[in-house]
Amino acid sequence: MVKMPENKRNVPSLFVCQDKTRIATAQEWVDKRRPEILEMLRREEYGRLPDMSDVKIDIHVTAVRQGENIMNGRAIRKTVEVESIRKDRHFIFTFDVFIPVSAAGPVPAFVEICNRGPMNCDPARELLSSFYPAETIISRGYACAAFRTHEVAPDYEEGFRTGFHRLFPEYADNRADDDWGTITVWAWAASRVMDYFETDPMIDEKRVAVVGHSRGGKTALWCGAQDERFAMAVSSCSGNSGDAISRGKTGESIRQILDRFPFWFARNYQKYADHEDEMPFDQHMLVALMAPRLVYTSTKSNDSWADPASEFESLVQADPVYQLFGVKGLSQWERPKPEQPLHEGHIGHHHKTGEHTMDDYDWDLYMDYADKHMKG
Repeated sequence: MVKMPENKRNVPSLFVCQDKTRIATAQEWVDKRRPEILEMLRREEYGRLPDMSDVKIDIHVTAVRQGENIMNGRAIRKTVEVESIRKDRHFIFTFDVFIPVSAAGPVPAFVEICNRGPMNCDPARELLSSFYPAETIISRGYACAAFRTHEVAPDYEEGFRTGFHRLFPEYADNRADDDWGTITVWAWAASRVMDYFETDPMIDEKRVAVVGHSRGGKTALWCGAQDERFAMAVSSCSGNSGDAISRGKTGESIRQILDRFPFWFARNYQKYADHEDEMPFDQHMLVALMAPRLVYTSTKSNDSWADPASEFESLVQADPVYQLFGVKGLSQWERPKPEQPLHEGHIGHHHKTGEHTMDDYDWDLYMDYADKHMKG
């Protein structure tokens, strides 16, 4: 028997289908309700990718480095190039993979969607940052890779002409209402990293987590929702249009995010500015699309723009879907105090006293959770 939380925000049901029938089993979720929700989020919020059937994608390693200069001899560094070709146009982005030298066999891995500057995910490791603590990740027995979102698609309004968008000039300034926003493109790029992982015998592609902060956190959840190869999705402070319920949310609203970043989303999303209560969806649905896989969210107590209470509420409302699969989702429905992580279920969460950021504390807890649920 599925136990249902109080629906304090009057969010749409995860169990009632568009034809008004109600699902009652995990198989019905997989066969009917999950596809409905995924299609709804593609159409109404994030947008769908163009037809990729005529795009040739070539993923290849361009360099392999090892020795004292690579994390004091503790890691192998592989530089990977993803080249996409369509007709007479091509687009390339790169990422670097670090794999612990000490690995006795294929290792689990983290993919970071880096929406910060190069100093935050420097592949040469000359500039170290707690935003992407690759050395610590390696020391914990994980491989890791990071790509820069700005290399994939620019994080500003430019008419969809550069980066990935240049493959499809016919869409420039001419997107249909349900065509892709930039978050969908960044999610596509994270899946190309997974494509590579599936070919590398040093990485266990069945145990890979995708991680992002803020807009990167929205992307990580959207990537994990669409690409079921990821065992885990990790979202840091993703807030509005990420892991926070939109109905009754404080801080950033849909109108405010669209005023600044309309290009992140499908044009259809604009009709919900100031009309959150009319949406046929809410962000608990994005979280629920991970079921029964692992999903982990973190937030900071002083991040009022993201609204930690609304972020946690989406986890509470998503929990019943995990129950359908017979697994523990969220270990409690009462929001925990800061520095009291919830690590028992397939929905993990912590919040820390602090501001809008992702740091060493967060990464330590992500890996603690992965040690418990993904690594073993």
